[in-house]
Amino acid sequence: MVVLGCGIAGMLAAAAIAEYADTLTILERDRMPEHPTVRKGVPQGRHLHGLLSTGARAIDTLLPGALTSLLNHGAHHLGLAEQTLIYGPYGWMRPYPTGHFILGASRPLVEWTVHTHLLRQHRIQLIEGAEVVGLTGDADRVRGVRIRHRDIRHSRQLAADLVIDATGRSSKTSQWLAEFGIGPVPVTVVDSGLAYASRIVQVPAKAPTHRCVTVQADPRDSVPGRGGFWLHIEGDQTMITLSGTKGAHPPLDEEGFTRFARSLRHPLIGELLTSTRPVTHISGFRDTANQRRHYHRFPSLPAGLLVIGDASTTFNPLYGQGMTVAALSALALRKAWPGNHLGSAECRQIQRAIARTADLPWTVCTAEDIRYPGAKGPRPSPGLRLVQRGADRLRAAAAHDPAAAQTFFDVLSLSSPLARVARPAAIWAALHGPRQPPSHSPPPLGPVNHLHPHHTAPARNDPPDSRSG
Repeated sequence: MVVLGCGIAGMLAAAAIAEYADTLTILERDRMPEHPTVRKGVPQGRHLHGLLSTGARAIDTLLPGALTSLLNHGAHHLGLAEQTLIYGPYGWMRPYPTGHFILGASRPLVEWTVHTHLLRQHRIQLIEGAEVVGLTGDADRVRGVRIRHRDIRHSRQLAADLVIDATGRSSKTSQWLAEFGIGPVPVTVVDSGLAYASRIVQVPAKAPTHRCVTVQADPRDSVPGRGGFWLHIEGDQTMITLSGTKGAHPPLDEEGFTRFARSLRHPLIGELLTSTRPVTHISGFRDTANQRRHYHRFPSLPAGLLVIGDASTTFNPLYGQGMTVAALSALALRKAWPGNHLGSAECRQIQRAIARTADLPWTVCTAEDIRYPGAKGPRPSPGLRLVQRGADRLRAAAAHDPAAAQTFFDVLSLSSPLARVARPAAIWAALHGPRQPPSHSPPPLGPVNHLHPHHTAPARNDPPDSRSG
């Protein structure tokens, strides 16, 4: 079996099937670093990545001990929302505890930790500097891949009874299938035109600070959205990511970056930024469109092929759900594994299981993004407009109501579909709307939790071990 790509999705997919494979090979274009560092093949690695509690627990299910290792290497366990400041469309959210958390860690640390635990726990051959240039086989079955070794320009074929594409946004599987006379693969794109600007800073010991602050845009304003995220990460550093939709892209120069931060709907991030010392330069990123390649609806998908992670469904990184969806997709892959027979019907069944993990976050991301001026994509259906109105009412209530806040974070953290977690008290609060006006003063937060991750109270909808049930 062969996995294409040694990013988060590829490594977790490998962890999901390792016990079923006689031989398992990961092909990666880059050279994997020995220590956490941004690598060339992950340009978004310089930007903030939110690993939600559901994703962190899923990773720990696939690779036991990974979450403890992240915390031991300096990641921060920040409770949602009792240890985070969130300024949404309806003002500051009250810091109600929900059982969910966000992990304060850089993408390089998460990736390095997953990589380390994968190779420690499973027998896997990692071939670096290997660029996959095509599939072998035919329209009925994929039988392997064609590889070009980047350092020595040597090409060869590698046979495999299963190929899993985890090459991310740049996936070429749809083009490779066209070489077999298959396709085109249906694609849906929703693009708000969002751009990022990020940097890492150091906060002096006596300067005012917070561990996690987010100031969100309000899609109801009918103007380009501006947002910001401030997150304490490993190494006693803080990552700041500013974002803006089409017509409001954040500048990449020092003065413009600070001015943009102060121009957000609340100036707190800009105020905190003024007392910091830069650690890195300001980096930009614009490839943020939501894109769904509908392999799960594709009747001609050949046997021996699966597509996972961003190669299947790509989300606007603003919502911080990509790594969590990758982890949940890997759990779905393991649970749906049919045994030794990997015919076309079995691969389609697994692909549908992978796709289901993306259904909720796809709705969340696209329902918001399509509302901004200049956004490109299918216009909202009556059903989607109903979802938008319901989401607005839930968010308004969640700012001050604990039951509504619990449901909001259950959905945001992808712990369970909205239809299964909406409790009567939350529905009542959403229907009646907020009972208090929006708060524009940051609320006091609870103490930071330094407990071991397995000693904390679990969320009500922890991802199950996918080998059971």
